[in-house]
Amino acid sequence: MFDALAAPHGLAGASLLAILLLAQGAIYAGPSVLVFLWIFGEADDRRAAVGACLSSLLALAIAHVISSAYMHPRPFMDGPVRNYLGHSPDSSFPSDHSTLLFALGFALWICPPRQGRWFGSLLLAIGIAVGWARICLGAHYPLDIVGAALVAAVSAWTFALPAGRALSAHITTFCEWLFGWSIAGTKKNIRRN
Repeated sequence: MFDALAAPHGLAGASLLAILLLAQGAIYAGPSVLVFLWIFGEADDRRAAVGACLSSLLALAIAHVISSAYMHPRPFMDGPVRNYLGHSPDSSFPSDHSTLLFALGFALWICPPRQGRWFGSLLLAIGIAVGWARICLGAHYPLDIVGAALVAAVSAWTFALPAGRALSAHITTFCEWLFGWSIAGTKKNIRRN
């Protein structure tokens, strides 16, 4: 499967640049969505954004523990695959980029607001595209991306439980008090709550 998704040896020019931008730059879509939901969303959107942020932090912590305990070589370490990303030779399982995007996507997709579900679907699609790009460029195997999706799903499910939702709500309330100046239409939102 890796051979079918890996970049051909002659990959260069605009094609290489587009895949590099996807592999390295698309990750910023996740935090951008959270900031958008915080500033322009309603109270439910802000709670969903905080829950997604917490979910992604948990997922990245789990991924770090896994990659520290289990050294799985990257494709460019195993054979004649070019390291297009110039990535360091550390453990590839699971993919951090995909873990972050999938955790944000799953957490927003399972949250109540419809707007969150739309953004969650978008981030899941971006996570799949980033996973493909990182496989294509020789930094990951397909199972690294599948592992990232599983870690992210467990993390999102954890914060979808009542205790996780309550923690997200408490942190959201505190952050609204602390960063209320950043919310568009603050007076309107405060009156509704």
